[in-house]
Amino acid sequence: MELNDVTQAATPLGKDISQADVEAFDRLTSVELSAEEIELAENPDAFAPKEERLFALHFHPEWVPLELIETRLSRSFPVATDRLVIPTQHNRVTALGPWAGVEADCYDENLGQKIQLLIHFKSSNLPRAGVFLDMMDRTYRYRAHQLLEILEALTNPDQSIRQEINANGLDHQALDLAGFFACRLKELIHGRDVLADGRSEMLKNRLLTDFMLARNQGIDPILFGSGLSVANVVKSFVKHRLNYQRFSTTREVIEEARGLDAGIVIPHPPQFWPALLDDLDVDGWEVWNPSTPNHAVFLTESLSRAKGRTKRPLLAFMGDDTHMSSKIRANVTEDKNGRGREIGFQPPWWEARVAEALAKAGQCRERTMDEYRARMA
Repeated sequence: MELNDVTQAATPLGKDISQADVEAFDRLTSVELSAEEIELAENPDAFAPKEERLFALHFHPEWVPLELIETRLSRSFPVATDRLVIPTQHNRVTALGPWAGVEADCYDENLGQKIQLLIHFKSSNLPRAGVFLDMMDRTYRYRAHQLLEILEALTNPDQSIRQEINANGLDHQALDLAGFFACRLKELIHGRDVLADGRSEMLKNRLLTDFMLARNQGIDPILFGSGLSVANVVKSFVKHRLNYQRFSTTREVIEEARGLDAGIVIPHPPQFWPALLDDLDVDGWEVWNPSTPNHAVFLTESLSRAKGRTKRPLLAFMGDDTHMSSKIRANVTEDKNGRGREIGFQPPWWEARVAEALAKAGQCRERTMDEYRARMA
């Protein structure tokens, strides 16, 4: 795609990839940490100097080495002797010490939609996890190509894309600009061989807007803002038409996980609340997550009312849902609230209204930690 005359006049970007394009792209997709980033990774933003328990079952190391995260945790919880810490990368099983975990995308046939599950099990069970690992790998590879689908939709927009753009009050010049950046990014992904050199973790959907923000110098700000809006509209449109039936089904994932003596938790359930009514063989729900923070009391009470509907009593969980990229790279465009999250810190456990609801339901952080670990034994 080439820019039309109006858009070309508004941007300093030429027809060919420049050294500045390459440098911006390599910076955004680098998995090498600078000395400053290593320091940020190792030093937490919150501290619990007297806390003897460390409980963290929902966090994303991303490309940050686990040894740096171990250092971070030892500094934020210096006296904790009782630890249950399990990383949960998206569709990538990751082991940290005695435990392994993953946040799995699944297709729930009863609901006709995608849901997610947190799966946790002993690292010693990895040698017999071949089928489960293959399921996660297929899902990961399919999801990793979603960015490429977004770029293709922008560089060669069909009628449905154009209609969506028009419905959002955006014009063809904004589409041309977003399409130009998408074309440039697609050329860089293939030209720099990102899919083969270990940087596939960096092919997140936000890479397009990050790249646009890195290369927006000299572009008319109104046009550029509209171009960003187009990129976000198309990203949402492509995500909604993703063929989730290519995922493993919820029950297939649960069956394989149970074969590994795994524990299973439904994370941030307000994002797919019908799953709570589906009588899935899970160990509990997150009653609080910073991405859905306003339902802790309601979910705790609902969890209590769900007794007898599952094979084992449901436990109340809370997930800090920390993404380490937001801790070390300030130029990411994900939700700024993510920068305030910290591994192992779930404050609502001790908030008065939530604590009262938990007590009435016979739930508490200590009970969940002890019983969940026993279930995975």
